[in-house]
Amino acid sequence: MDVKIYDKLAKKYDLVTKIVSFGIEEIWRWIFIKTIKKYIKNGVLLDIASATGEMGKLNFKKMYFVEPSSEMVKVMLEKFKKNGFIEIEKFKLKKQKQEIIIIQSRAENFEIDEKVDLITAFMALRNFDNLKEGIRNLDKVLKNGGYFAIVEMIKSDNFFSKLILWYMNNIIPFVMGFLGLREEYKLLGKSIDSLKEKDIMELFKGYEIVEKRNLFFIAKMFIMRKNEKND
Repeated sequence: MDVKIYDKLAKKYDLVTKIVSFGIEEIWRWIFIKTIKKYIKNGVLLDIASATGEMGKLNFKKMYFVEPSSEMVKVMLEKFKKNGFIEIEKFKLKKQKQEIIIIQSRAENFEIDEKVDLITAFMALRNFDNLKEGIRNLDKVLKNGGYFAIVEMIKSDNFFSKLILWYMNNIIPFVMGFLGLREEYKLLGKSIDSLKEKDIMELFKGYEIVEKRNLFFIAKMFIMRKNEKND
């Protein structure tokens, strides 16, 4: 995905997401966070393609946010500061015993010097330039026994899926045209159309699926645990 698109969207991203999803994406995220907490309640989190940092609602003791858009990173920083975090170094923030580190990079080539307990990818995989390389790089930093949690919109043959894809391909670009974002949102339906569940599962053969659930309409949630024998 062209990072310039997200640079342009950044300041309007949270509001526009609420509008075009009728608030449903917030419900998906709430379900996602609640489900993750069944399996792991704290530790070191790495959130990929973080946008404005909404997965910070997990409130883990240490959280990495990886986001390639410089404008999204600016919005994310301001959001965390408004929530009481203090930037002690560039892209490094603290609040009491919590620590946040923001990395401006793509999934395929970021680096950190420790392993994490949980990786989250909320509506992120379809934006990878190279999904296989991205997952391989993420797997390197996940601990044995750690969790990889995904929510993604995936095309299926059911009526609601087809209806939503029609809405995304036709209505959303028209509405977003009034905000000067018509071409950007034309890409949304195309990105969903290109991502299939079997392609995701193929990349996680070394993982145990602990929960897989259809969220209402078109989203799917996968909670997977990295097998101890992987490393």
